[in-house]
This record gives sequence, C-alpha cells and structure tokens, in this order.
Amino acid sequence: MKSISAYQTKDGKLFETEDEAKRHEMFLSRHDVIDEFLKSTLNPYVALPQKTIARQAIINWETWKKENAKS
Repeated sequence: MKSISAYQTKDGKLFETEDEAKRHEMFLSRHDVIDEFLKSTLNPYVALPQKTIARQAIINWETWKKENAKS
C-alpha cells in the first residue's frame, strides 16, 4: 500500500497539486459569470476548443489576481 498526498476541493475532487486545486475552486466560485461572458458577444472565441482555452485563461487570471493583489 502506498500513501499519497492530495488536495481536496469543496466539491470533493482530488488534485495532485495545490495550484490545480486552487484553479478548480476558482472555477467553482466564478463559473457562472465566466460562462456568461463566454456566451456573450464580447467573447470572440465561438468554437469549443477556443472557449475552453479562454475559460482556462480567465480562471488562471482570476486565481493570479486573488493571490497577487496589492493591499
């Protein structure tokens, strides 16, 4: 038997790294507004692969912003 370390998010999912878990939790907290933007006319990326990339970029940006905000 092998012991492993993992990060569990609020929805019960397990992630290998803290960064992955943080990004997932950001998605959980902001997915409604992110998806609303992606469906809007302000989003130029209409194909699914591009929307997926845009979603990840927004989640990464929001996570970075939260962790690096100047007080």
